[in-house]
Amino acid sequence: MRRPTAAALAAVIGLPVVIGVSASAAVVGGTPGPGLAAVGPVSATNGYPTWYKDKNGLRLELCVAAADPLCPARGDLPDETAPVAFPDNYPDEAFYSLTGAQVDTASAGVARLDMALEGAFSAGPVVDGEQVVFARMRIKMTNVRNATDYTFTTPVGTKTLKANRDGLIFDTEDIGIGAPGDFSGALGGRIGPFLTWDTFGTRTDPALKGDTYVGDGITDHRIKGSPYGTNVFRIQGPGVNPSATTDACPTVTGPVTDCIETDLFTVQGKVATTSGVSADAATYARSSGGTSLVDVFASSEPGELQAIEVGDASSVVGFATTALTGGDGRYFARVAADGLPSRVQVSNVGDLPPSRKTIAVVDRVSGTAVFDAGRRVLSVGASSSDTFADPTLTAVGLGVLVGGTLVVDPLVAPPVTVTVTSAAGGAVTLPVTVTGPATDPIPVRAQAGPDQTVQPGQVVTLDGSTSRGTILSYAWESPEGISLTSPNSAVASFTAPDAPGDYELALVVTGPGGTSDRATATVTVTPPVTVVVASAGSDQTVRRGTVVTLDGGASQGAATYAWAQVAGPTRPTVTLSGATSARPTFTFPLFHASDGNAGPLTFRLTVRDATGALTSTDDVVVTPTSDTVVVTTARFKGQWRIDGTSSVVAGQRVTAHLGGLAGTVIGSAVVDAAGGFSIRPATGPVATQGATVVVESELGGVSTPFTVRLN
Repeated sequence: MRRPTAAALAAVIGLPVVIGVSASAAVVGGTPGPGLAAVGPVSATNGYPTWYKDKNGLRLELCVAAADPLCPARGDLPDETAPVAFPDNYPDEAFYSLTGAQVDTASAGVARLDMALEGAFSAGPVVDGEQVVFARMRIKMTNVRNATDYTFTTPVGTKTLKANRDGLIFDTEDIGIGAPGDFSGALGGRIGPFLTWDTFGTRTDPALKGDTYVGDGITDHRIKGSPYGTNVFRIQGPGVNPSATTDACPTVTGPVTDCIETDLFTVQGKVATTSGVSADAATYARSSGGTSLVDVFASSEPGELQAIEVGDASSVVGFATTALTGGDGRYFARVAADGLPSRVQVSNVGDLPPSRKTIAVVDRVSGTAVFDAGRRVLSVGASSSDTFADPTLTAVGLGVLVGGTLVVDPLVAPPVTVTVTSAAGGAVTLPVTVTGPATDPIPVRAQAGPDQTVQPGQVVTLDGSTSRGTILSYAWESPEGISLTSPNSAVASFTAPDAPGDYELALVVTGPGGTSDRATATVTVTPPVTVVVASAGSDQTVRRGTVVTLDGGASQGAATYAWAQVAGPTRPTVTLSGATSARPTFTFPLFHASDGNAGPLTFRLTVRDATGALTSTDDVVVTPTSDTVVVTTARFKGQWRIDGTSSVVAGQRVTAHLGGLAGTVIGSAVVDAAGGFSIRPATGPVATQGATVVVESELGGVSTPFTVRLN
């Protein structure tokens, strides 16, 4: 790394992803405040954006000159004696903006701040197609007190941090890496408005060479540009000032010993001298083999000094160089060409040197896609602007258009869009328009519920709530002698008669889908019982987190059921669903050491006859199983890394504790499909020599203590 000052950043590591949108043309940023405003067209020379622009209108370019004393920070060139050439003699990282500050702290410590808009390559080495740009903020401070808050005030915001390894704060925030060719993510980072020397903009500082640079990259200097008005690097924390008598923060109240700051920064950045250009599209139309009309669309920065031109890039020149007209960043020309050029070159000759982009010339495809919902037919019609060659048109995934038409019959459900491609290179994505009648609502269907067996005098509930369709009315029918409660509701009831026998109940429902057929349920009334025996079912062994069904169906003479959990030590309370039914359910709780829920659960069933005079009880025990948890790696070097395995693959969460199950939580992770887990918390407690970790699983497994390796 070619960095003669401490103003440099470390290598690219641990870059979080922020997805943006394509940056082939200028892309506008987000809401006002910290951040950038737009990213410019991608350069045909190095594959990076020509510039980034902040919300004050200042544009900076990537500074990668072979010998530029005002841009000293960049990656090394393979040959420092040769000119910069992409990709063979190009640095693996360079900067649009780089600002740094450093201050001495107590106990011979040092605090360092770096803020950068950096260009690099996703895999490290210089490889075309792997260009990335991200916004970085990094804070590093040595010889700090452990478990102590330090507040850092910077030009781009404030952060409160603790030591993430013994005596060291090291915090990096990288924002901006998206899909290949996507450079818009950095617009959402902390960088911007760009920080500059406080003399920038006056054109009076000779060091800035007529304001073509925002700093010289090496000299400590006062700055401007903070959106918060905090053009300082300030640290506040107990005893952070190395001097007990010097007030290093005159604008901050509080003890002198608890604050240190500097208003001097190194600043590197070069003002963009080119606007760049994006060749957005080049489409043609022709009706004969002689001449064609080529429509060229381009974009660049708005401005009166822009000079956008298009020329024929084919082997045979078919038209003279033509100027594009436009404004607000959009430019256009319609060119008459002899024959059909295969490629055109769009140039911004207002740039020095001119920016150029080459693009293929393709036909323009237009058309419609209509789905008839009644006939279930999709009709695609499309045409090419090349009526002379009449290139083949294809609806992707559907077939070739014949005579400009494709009919797909039948088609149960249409796509949202249809993409039609042309053999001449053009393509269009058509929204599917739907015609025809509305879809009929589903027919209603009555469901009277299951058959039931009851005792005389028992209240019988009829449930038609599972009936299908949009239902407007319910109508229950009952045999003579049975009086229904709520016969026009989804749920009706009656008291079972004294006479044993089978009784048929019926339900009819109506709705927009019509009137249903009769649905029936048979209720069998048994002779009066003389004995009641409760049966809570066999004891069960289950996995935590699963749904458990208790079964009292083998009880004898039961008219009512009442389930209750029997309390006890290490037994968490659960909620029974259907506690007054024969078969209630509950979810066995997951294991958490702090909840003390390691033990089995006991449930008691009480049954009664219809009169309530006869009762009986029975208990059932549900015991949880546990997985086997093994820790294979436990490392701490400022950040934790704990790896291991579980014998059960169920997507359960595991949690690591420092010292034991009662110790501080380090972090958690989910067991993957291979039974492994990897705990990587962003922050956590500090480990000391001889420390151990224990990992608990939600399924009940607890690892043996594992000694932490310190690096």
